[in-house]
Amino acid sequence: MKKAAMAGALGFGLLIALLLSMFLIIASDEDSGGSGSGLYIGVNLSPEVLAHQPMVEKYARQNGISDYVYVLLAIIQVESEGKLEDVMQSSESAGLPVNTLGTEDSIKQGCKYFSELVAKADKLGCDMDAIIQAYNYGSGFLDFVAKNGKRYTFELAQEFSRQHSGGVKVTYKNEISTPINGGWRYNYGNMFYVKLVKQYLTQTGGDALGTDAQNRIVEVARNSEKYGISAVGGYCETWAEEVYRKAGVSIDRHCCAGKNRALYTVGKSSKNIPLGAMVYNDPAVYQSRTNDTCGRNAGHVGIYIGKGQIISNIGGTVIDTVEGWTAYYGFGGWGWGGAVVAQK
Repeated sequence: MKKAAMAGALGFGLLIALLLSMFLIIASDEDSGGSGSGLYIGVNLSPEVLAHQPMVEKYARQNGISDYVYVLLAIIQVESEGKLEDVMQSSESAGLPVNTLGTEDSIKQGCKYFSELVAKADKLGCDMDAIIQAYNYGSGFLDFVAKNGKRYTFELAQEFSRQHSGGVKVTYKNEISTPINGGWRYNYGNMFYVKLVKQYLTQTGGDALGTDAQNRIVEVARNSEKYGISAVGGYCETWAEEVYRKAGVSIDRHCCAGKNRALYTVGKSSKNIPLGAMVYNDPAVYQSRTNDTCGRNAGHVGIYIGKGQIISNIGGTVIDTVEGWTAYYGFGGWGWGGAVVAQK
């Protein structure tokens, strides 16, 4: 696993070729610069990298991470541009000296290691960007992220590198680093690794999967104050309904989140919550102390805004991960509050 990542050459023409035809997307990845798999699409991937795609797909499938084929290809683009024998720079993750593994063994080990990071991140509640950075830093970065909010930020990546380098800086100038800090990094791994890898990815999950109505709900929920929606404590249901109305979705008034949940729960699984859906607490886990016309357990409701996050009003808007929400409120299901929302 290479510590100092290399940024591959950008190819805008390859991205344009993506748009030419379905034939190019399906049959001519080497010309188009990428096609879809799982939650991500590869863009600007070089022909040298795309030549490794069949082997990446093979070992991704064996390790149960087929959704991340294009993340793995983007890692190859950064690590070696597809031109080195140890194409995923994965020798170190197997406890071997740098550049020990040949191409197939490098991909086999790289996919295995990435799957281990995915499994650990799932247990800790960390996000995909944390996994990508951990490929460069090692799995200890996931523990660090888990203790600091469970979501990757560039600041966390920088701090982890600072601590492990003893604050030693080295010159590092490229199109990503120079605008951020003038062109340096700490001398441990590469704190810009996520930014480097994501040059070669576009995400099809989260907000990008919504219909116009779903995307409007998310936009309003994220910026509810700008839309004039009050976030007074104890009025989570009122806040969620108002978000829907400002997004152009007609919804009846409910006295509380508990009544909404009881009447309009659509799904019970937290695995595939539709973008913009209301998310309800589980009364067996979270007992609201509010006593009103709906009864003692008024409950709590939020709105799923994509990428594993739920926003809600607790006297101001807060964003929880689905895992964090479930741990505190329980997961009572999701629904649309009786509204009709076109979905993808």
